[in-house]
Amino acid sequence: MKILIAAGGTGGHLFPMLAVIEQLKELSKEKITFNFFGRSDKIEGRILPSLGYKLHKTKLTGFVSPISLQTLKIPFHLFKSILQLKKLIKYENIDAVLCAGAYISVPAGIACRMCGKKLYLMESNVNPGKAISILASSATQIYTSFDATENYFNTAMKIKLKNFGNPVRKDIIKHCDTNLAFTKFGLEKGRRVVFIFGGSLGAITINNAVIRWLDNFSSADYQILWQTGSSSMNNFDYNIALPSNIKRVEFIEDMASAYSISDLIVSRSGATTIAELCIVGKPAVLVPLPSSSNNEQYLNAKYLEEHNAGLIINNADISDNLYSIVDALMRDKQHLQLMSKSIKLLARPDASKKIASDILHSIKN
Repeated sequence: MKILIAAGGTGGHLFPMLAVIEQLKELSKEKITFNFFGRSDKIEGRILPSLGYKLHKTKLTGFVSPISLQTLKIPFHLFKSILQLKKLIKYENIDAVLCAGAYISVPAGIACRMCGKKLYLMESNVNPGKAISILASSATQIYTSFDATENYFNTAMKIKLKNFGNPVRKDIIKHCDTNLAFTKFGLEKGRRVVFIFGGSLGAITINNAVIRWLDNFSSADYQILWQTGSSSMNNFDYNIALPSNIKRVEFIEDMASAYSISDLIVSRSGATTIAELCIVGKPAVLVPLPSSSNNEQYLNAKYLEEHNAGLIINNADISDNLYSIVDALMRDKQHLQLMSKSIKLLARPDASKKIASDILHSIKN
């Protein structure tokens, strides 16, 4: 069996797909060959070669601004990518195409339709992105993460939807030794932890808010694990002096360990982060990225807040309100327990297995 994958640009598109691929390998009775389509300068260009997957490269970009040289090149790169993928599908005798959204998915979905192959789409956010909306009519199945997503599709499209949840990597679900985790991050064992991060690249607004309230946090009876992202990406001063109860790291590979010792999370609200928080059952203060193209981060966060599983702080307000909200929650253990209980009810730990099983069944029928 041969499958073409279009998933990349960000970890939010790539990692859920890799979780499904893990399950496809485990569940399939025959060998599956995976071909990836994406950009060499994005996350897929770094991750996929190390995992042994072949990446078919493109120069296609997303829409940046109405008037720019890059935008003017999009139609050319789109047409070239479609031809490239049509040739690949026919030459490799691809059985199906899986797309996780974003601009990388568009030529793969179009080429798939032109070649008469089965197309499977994965939408991680509450509201479908432009690529998923464009390709929906050609899809064999559309896998969603939230029940509210069906409200964005017409009646004819709804029969294609299957809400199995957003796939999460196995290493997030693994059991962690919390004593080792405290030691790993240089934190005091047994003392409560607030874990603050802005995604793998960090978030300037969140970082600046932490810096503003360093003196207040220094006298708190809890400690802070703070993932800042690299200084080059965030113009962050790594020489700034920190209180002893705040530990800063540039990037955390072992997120499962960080989650395991956390009593409260402060983060962006990308779909992958939301899915992970539900799995680990941690209450969260969510700071939606205002520049997300389809307002998806706010809608993701709103879904948790409506289920008493999270609390939203708007990006523009975090500088003023970060300390007061975090400190109030850390003093209210009953509220944290309620949020933890509520977010666990939204967890879908078997999402990747269900999606993989459904794809295998569909391809063979």
